[in-house]
Amino acid sequence: MTHALSILNLAISLASSAIGSAEQRREELMATLKSGGYTILLRHARTDRSFNEQRDPVPAERSQQRNLNEAGIQDARLMGVVFRKYGIPLGEIISSPMYRALETAEMAAGKPTEVTMLLRVFPTTPEQAALVSKPPRPGTNRLLVTHHFVIETHVPGITPGDIGESEAAVVRHTADGKVELVGRILLDDWTALANPAEARPITGQKTDGDGVHGALARLLHGAPDANAEYRKDSKVAVEVPDTHAGHIAREYVAAFNTGSAEKMRAFMEAWMVQDPARSTADRLKTYAELYEALGPLTPTVIHASAQLEVTLGMRSKRGDLRLTVKAAEAQPMRATSVTFTMEGAHR
Repeated sequence: MTHALSILNLAISLASSAIGSAEQRREELMATLKSGGYTILLRHARTDRSFNEQRDPVPAERSQQRNLNEAGIQDARLMGVVFRKYGIPLGEIISSPMYRALETAEMAAGKPTEVTMLLRVFPTTPEQAALVSKPPRPGTNRLLVTHHFVIETHVPGITPGDIGESEAAVVRHTADGKVELVGRILLDDWTALANPAEARPITGQKTDGDGVHGALARLLHGAPDANAEYRKDSKVAVEVPDTHAGHIAREYVAAFNTGSAEKMRAFMEAWMVQDPARSTADRLKTYAELYEALGPLTPTVIHASAQLEVTLGMRSKRGDLRLTVKAAEAQPMRATSVTFTMEGAHR
């Protein structure tokens, strides 16, 4: 009995500790930012995901880049409304050179004071880390408009998929020259902050979203698996994880479902590591055979997800199958392989 009570007391203590360190959101976070002293790492607003952007080298022309869609333009304008409404003092406004980032910065906060490739380069560099960890001028906040992999790399507590397009992580600068997460601004938060009458309940909170009892239950019974499989008979397509492998998988399925050899060729050139042992013509022949046999694909299940590999359950006209996409460690925005396995097959 004593042992059981000790475990229970420990669980309550840990749960209370987690709640005490909850991330700030919405009005609370705006009040914090109003005093200055923080950096807002903002992922560019929503984009046209149907466009296959070249990865290497990074294209300089707008027509060769993935750009904001109408929803993203509205998001960026709404960000400006929120910053003005709450009187958020912004000093440095630093942007990635990609048009989707530049336009987000301009609509949300004004013309960037600096445009740098450091907010686009991947893998990270010491110069990129130094840019993120640089503290703002007294009484102001810094706004860095960048891409998901920069935020995931440099903000402790942010993992792939945590920050979507039009979302942000807010950090404070520590005495040892590092940063720590203060809070985040998710997509619904912009609308809620601009017009509280339209606010939906806060979502996306990782520490105290369901209070002491929920935290206690997780400690006693274990946390739910973030990659838990959806029901096979679900008619709703799942959202592909927002990771390097997930991005590639999303683009692959979009190209696959067109039934167009030219669209698939564009995908291969933009997203695949070239294999000297297998020509593009051979790959396109395999694609044509697969499309003829399977028809369009619908993601229904997330079997496993990591930054460089994702396995998705797919529905096809021939039945359920698994699609596995592996990204290259040296070029994480390109795939080394895309493989199919029919459910029940062992190959």
